[in-house]
Amino acid sequence: MNMLKKATQIPSAIKQYAMNAFDKYRYESNNKREWERLSLESSELQKLQQKLLISSKEETSKNPLSTSDKILIAELKQKIRTHNQNNVTRTKAYLNFYLKHPEIHWAFLAHLVSRNGGWNMTDLKGDLTKALSAKRKKDFFHFLERANALIFHDAYPQLLLYEESKQQNKNLFYLLPFFHVSQFMSPIWNHFFLNKNSKLLTIALIINEQHYIENRVIQHSYFKKHVIQTPLFQAQDLFQFTKVLFPYEQTKKKRKVAGVNVTNFESVTERINVGKRLYAMVFGLNPLHQDITTFATNVPHTGSRSDYWPTVFTSKEKKKTQKASPCASNEIIYSPKLANAWNDVSHTFSDQSDWYQDSNVFSHFSAIDVPTAFDLTNDYCRHLQKLTVGAHAYKKVKKFF
Repeated sequence: MNMLKKATQIPSAIKQYAMNAFDKYRYESNNKREWERLSLESSELQKLQQKLLISSKEETSKNPLSTSDKILIAELKQKIRTHNQNNVTRTKAYLNFYLKHPEIHWAFLAHLVSRNGGWNMTDLKGDLTKALSAKRKKDFFHFLERANALIFHDAYPQLLLYEESKQQNKNLFYLLPFFHVSQFMSPIWNHFFLNKNSKLLTIALIINEQHYIENRVIQHSYFKKHVIQTPLFQAQDLFQFTKVLFPYEQTKKKRKVAGVNVTNFESVTERINVGKRLYAMVFGLNPLHQDITTFATNVPHTGSRSDYWPTVFTSKEKKKTQKASPCASNEIIYSPKLANAWNDVSHTFSDQSDWYQDSNVFSHFSAIDVPTAFDLTNDYCRHLQKLTVGAHAYKKVKKFF
C-alpha cells in the first residue's frame, strides 16, 4: 500500500519540479546585478596593508582609560552577555543592528548565516538524524554552538563600538583591544568610519571571523576528533549543513530558497569564499536582496525550519499536511524550535590570542563574480528526499535489532 501511495505521488512531484525549475529560470533572469563583480580597489587595500604593517611593528600598549571609557566598556560587555545567550538571541541581535545601521552589510549576512546555524542545531533533534547516537548529537551541537557563540563574542563588540562612535560622532575604535579584537580589524574600522566602504568592511569581517574560529573550533583537538574527522562529518551530504539557505519571498504565496552548497568546511579559505559568494548574492542582486529582507524582517527566527517552509517542516507533533508543498510531498518533517531542542550553554572566552600573523591574508580580498544562478529550491528538495529515504531505511533496519 505504501509503495502504491508513493507511486501516485510521482506525477505531482514531477509537476512541482517543473514548476520550480520554471520559477527559478524566470526569477533569476529578472534579477538585476547591483555589482558586476564583488571587487575592491587595489590601491585602497595596499594602503590598509601598509597601515597594518606599521601598527603591528609598533609597541602595542593600552593607554589609560578615562572614566567614561571604562563605563562604556562595562555597558557594552553587559550587552554582549545579554545577547550571547543562544543562537536565537544572537540571530535577533544581528538583524536589529542591521535595521538600525544598514551600511553594515555584514550584520545582515551574519543574521542569515546564524539562522542556518540554528537550523543545523535543531536538525540534530529532528526526524532526519535519528541514526546518530545521543553523544554524537551532543558533540555536533557543541561544535555548532561554540562557533556561533565565538563569532558573536568577537564581532558584536565591534558593531557596538561602531554604533557608539556614530552616536558620539567620535572614533572609538581605540577601544577594540579592550575586547581582544584582532589588530587586523583596527585599520579596517578606522578606514570605514571615514570612507563607509561597506564591501571592504564586510569582506574583512568575513576573513576575521573565520580565522577567529579556526584554532578555537575547527582545529580544536576535541572537535577534530569527535566531529571533523568522523566519517559522518566527512560524508557531509548526510546532513543539511552542506547547504547555506537564504529563504526569499518570490511572491506572496511562494517562498523559495537561495543559497550556496558547501564543501570542504574544514578549510578556512573555503569558508571565506563561501562567505564572499553569499555576500555577493545577497547584496549584489535585486529584487533578491529585497525578497530575502522581506522574509528576514517578517519571520522571527525560532531555530525550526518550519520558519521558512511550514508545509514541509513542523515544530509541533508529527502530522500530515494537505497544503501545497514546494517539494510536492504530503509528509511533514519534525523540526523543533531551539528552545525545545537544546538548553542554553554557558561559555568561557579565555583564549585572547590574536590570529593575525602577516599580510598574506590580504589575498582573501580577491574579486569574485556576482552569481547568475542562486535558487536552490529543487536541489534542496532532492536533498531532503534523500535524507528522508535514509531516515526511513534506518527506522526499518532498527526493527530487526
